[in-house]
Amino acid sequence: MTYLSFREYVVGAAKIGIGLGVVSILARWVTGNTIFGSPEALVKYGIFGGIGFALMGAFALSMFGLLGRKVRRELSEGMTIGDYMRDKLHPFGYWLMIIILLITTIEAMFVQGMAGGVLLNILFGFPIPLGLLCFFGFCVLFAGIGGIRSIHRFAIVQIVITFAAVILIPVYFFVGKGVEHVYNGLRLYHPYLLVLNNNEGLFFIITGLLIGFGQVFVDQASWQRLYMMEEKKIVPTFLVSGLIFATVPLAFSSLIIIVLFTGGFDDIYSLLFDLVRKIDTMILLVLFVLCAFGAIMSAFGAGLHSMISLMVNNVYQLFRPDASERQKIRLGYILAIAIGALSYGLTIYFQPTLLDLLFFFGIMYASLFLPVVVIVLTKGKAPTFILISAVMGFVAGYSSRMYVDPMMAIWIASLCTALVLTAYLCMTWLWKRYIRTPDHTR
Repeated sequence: MTYLSFREYVVGAAKIGIGLGVVSILARWVTGNTIFGSPEALVKYGIFGGIGFALMGAFALSMFGLLGRKVRRELSEGMTIGDYMRDKLHPFGYWLMIIILLITTIEAMFVQGMAGGVLLNILFGFPIPLGLLCFFGFCVLFAGIGGIRSIHRFAIVQIVITFAAVILIPVYFFVGKGVEHVYNGLRLYHPYLLVLNNNEGLFFIITGLLIGFGQVFVDQASWQRLYMMEEKKIVPTFLVSGLIFATVPLAFSSLIIIVLFTGGFDDIYSLLFDLVRKIDTMILLVLFVLCAFGAIMSAFGAGLHSMISLMVNNVYQLFRPDASERQKIRLGYILAIAIGALSYGLTIYFQPTLLDLLFFFGIMYASLFLPVVVIVLTKGKAPTFILISAVMGFVAGYSSRMYVDPMMAIWIASLCTALVLTAYLCMTWLWKRYIRTPDHTR
């Protein structure tokens, strides 16, 4: 597609309303992690697993709208999270934030790449390397080269297909098999899934909320969508997106119940393979395939596009302020290919489960949540130490992983960040109030 400026490539030529805004946000957050992660959480934590995935996205998206309104009022004509952070942070803090954002975005794309490769292998028997190559190649073309117009067109189709799949497939099976029959099968083969007195499951819900807030509040694609919307529509758009999103993990968890009530299983991937075999109606099978691939490609495309936008607008342009619009767009295309190749290499080399990835990078997200909120709420330039407190949380969380379970490590990271940040803010207030004048405070 031809773009007249890099801004048009990043946020489009005109502001979008609530309808397209909700579609765009849902297309970003209905991901491979939702499709594969929520069933995996259901199997591991029972009914609280699916509920945890639903709540973490719903609450985070709803609250992000409130924060986003303040962001837009402070910087109305930005394009990326990098634009806002450059205005709020000192140089060292800004570059530290850029590094953290690049790491979290690569992680998000890595998750989608894993899901795409596994899905191609399950459905068509493609060797995972070949399936990943096809997946990344298509995503680079439609999102990296196509830009935001291509992403929005794809998002509309994807969301329609997704909700058709998550409504029609469960209804078809539950009506055909009978809800009571499914319930009796779960009680017989997997009674642990129905246990309500499940402390680990409740702990997963609370931890999931913490991770969800961190994921959404530092997500580059979500920040870009702030600048695509009319300011007065930001809060209702994110609120509606959160409410609708909550239904999706629950629906995908219910799909796995279709397989679980008939007997045992080897692992989460065998469950997905059995699910595909149980969908005996061609129309529903095609709908499921399109839904799964659409969600994964849309999420990867949003991450790829936001990373290109950040690198060109907030890194390259600082070193080449005189670069023309054509040069920036051309660099964006080159970066799309390079990032796609990097994602392919990482996905081939590392193959953890999606829950493992969620817990591993959850330490970063949990540590970043409070500092980002404090940065936004700070008047004028925010002290660099606010972001350093997040780095201290990283260190505490990853160090503790060797001695405690992954969810506890996430809480250790978050609490460390909170304590350090609170202590710093209190000392800064006392210093300004009783010892030194404000102009000496950084």
